Amino acid sequence: MNDTPLQTSPITLDRRLVLGEIDYQVTAFPTDDHRIELCIVSSDGDGQVVSEISGGIAPSDLTPLTDVLTSTLAGLIAMTQPPFSVRAAPPPDRRGRYPNQGARWTPEDDDRLIARYRAGARPRELMDEFGRSNGGIRARLEYLGELAPGGRWRPPPTDDSPEDTTPPTEETDDE
Repeated sequence: MNDTPLQTSPITLDRRLVLGEIDYQVTAFPTDDHRIELCIVSSDGDGQVVSEISGGIAPSDLTPLTDVLTSTLAGLIAMTQPPFSVRAAPPPDRRGRYPNQGARWTPEDDDRLIARYRAGARPRELMDEFGRSNGGIRARLEYLGELAPGGRWRPPPTDDSPEDTTPPTEETDDE
């Protein structure tokens, strides 16, 4: 039980917000056990309940729960949205950006990136092929251990080009 009293009691919060066709109703009121009962209901244009959530919250938990709920809801939004490649057009804030910028790398992408890098592909080729910025390509190669952090772009030699291990000889002018 939480003994933190509400600053002003009794208090009732009743808010309504209409976004498009959805009507959101938020109600909060104190309970006898010093908690806040919270109820959030959304209804469609016909008055049918779309979503409903309710429960009791200790006043001392309001601030930390705000962060938890914000983070959790943002994660749920990301999980329930179709992948970027499935969407018809990029959102306005993504225009002019690389199409896969910010998208997760798949294991297949990683394998292909390593193979292309080792085969000698140039940064511009990889940027075009993977739809990512130069920084994104470099960062991934660094993460995969293929490129030293801040290192120069030098793909390792391929196995079919043997290195010359013969020591250099000195040339002398006999004339």
